[in-house]
Amino acid sequence: MSFYTLDSEGFGAVARFVADGWDHDECVVVVATGPHRAALESLLVELGHDPAARSRAGRYLTLDAEETLAELVVDGGLDVDLFLRRVGDVVTEASAAGRPVRAFGEMVALLWQRGQIEVAIELEMLWNQVLREYDFSLLCAYPTGVFDHAELVDVRRVCDLHTDVMPVAGLSSTEGARLADGHACSPVYLPTAESVPAARHFVVDVLRAWGHDDLTADAALIVSELATNAITHAGSPFRAVVDRRRGSLRIGVEDAARSPFERRAAQADDVSGRGVDIVAALSERWGYTPVPGGKVVWAELLDPSRSRAG
Repeated sequence: MSFYTLDSEGFGAVARFVADGWDHDECVVVVATGPHRAALESLLVELGHDPAARSRAGRYLTLDAEETLAELVVDGGLDVDLFLRRVGDVVTEASAAGRPVRAFGEMVALLWQRGQIEVAIELEMLWNQVLREYDFSLLCAYPTGVFDHAELVDVRRVCDLHTDVMPVAGLSSTEGARLADGHACSPVYLPTAESVPAARHFVVDVLRAWGHDDLTADAALIVSELATNAITHAGSPFRAVVDRRRGSLRIGVEDAARSPFERRAAQADDVSGRGVDIVAALSERWGYTPVPGGKVVWAELLDPSRSRAG
């Protein structure tokens, strides 16, 4: 099970997810709002598929996310038995011809948008239960910006319910991220070794997009060390952030650990533990800032172009 932040570009990723299922002779189930389903089907037509024909052939089943939630959520709580019956019936119907099944859903996203975080997480847990009983793949969507005002501690709980937290295959490291003039925020990465190069590629791509190729080598090493610290010491999902400031660039890693950052002194014969020393040596200054639900450990590099301009 994976999740993906859904925006205008995200619809393209979901369309590719659906189209790939049809290309592999799978049945696809889509649980989405009416407007999102219409946008998805329009993109599928552009990719050379006919959703109506797939539906007639029993290869494409749809549910309205709003209507389904209205049935499942009663007095602020989930009707667990109804959910299991409803989803079980749909998956059984989809797999009736013996084809593999893949599904895309955004009911959790709607609950999260409404501030019903506990219900959203309960729904994720129920999806996991269904996945144990039926053999199918599931892609969940969250709207872009859903994490902007959410504590990473809540994000961590969602991450723990997914096999992968990633952009859909085929996207560059900056797709699915917030990238604006002077500020960039990566997707949330799981606390695994594979996330370190993902964070590194994200930061390098951002700096190149901003025309700072000369800073990519130092920035890549800095974010690698900060991400490794988040995994090793915080044991937390994390995201990389890049900010362009007056005369400098700030590279940071935000984690979900509430404990303050502690600098550990490495002994002479230690083979690791010198990450912060490396960050300090490469940066103009570094530090950490508490944020709701965690902290950001950051380092600043001088921005040569802005220093000259100033």
